[in-house]
Amino acid sequence: MKIDLLHIILFLTSVVSMGVIIFLYKYIKKVLLVAYIASEESSEIFTRLESYGSHLQSVYEMPMFYGDDTLQSLLDHTKDLVKFFDRYDAIYSFTQPDLLEQLEGADVDPKEKV
Repeated sequence: MKIDLLHIILFLTSVVSMGVIIFLYKYIKKVLLVAYIASEESSEIFTRLESYGSHLQSVYEMPMFYGDDTLQSLLDHTKDLVKFFDRYDAIYSFTQPDLLEQLEGADVDPKEKV
């Protein structure tokens, strides 16, 4: 059986193509994992900020502190921060309900920080 130049070129092209595909697969999976982790971290930031605002509101409503200008200013500042970060919540919320299961099916541990 005679192997000519065309067969060699096709074989080398297919090997290089497979290498590129494998590299892109691993790279895209890693990027998606980083995006998922960033989404989870930003979600925690927003949750903690809202919790802090609720706690501050409850302190402000105590009879001892009700009407205090300093606490009122701090409460207003916290509400402004929550509104500011709410604009970014939608941007950084990449989390899909089944994304964690998809990543667990892959060979990268989703709990591992990249």
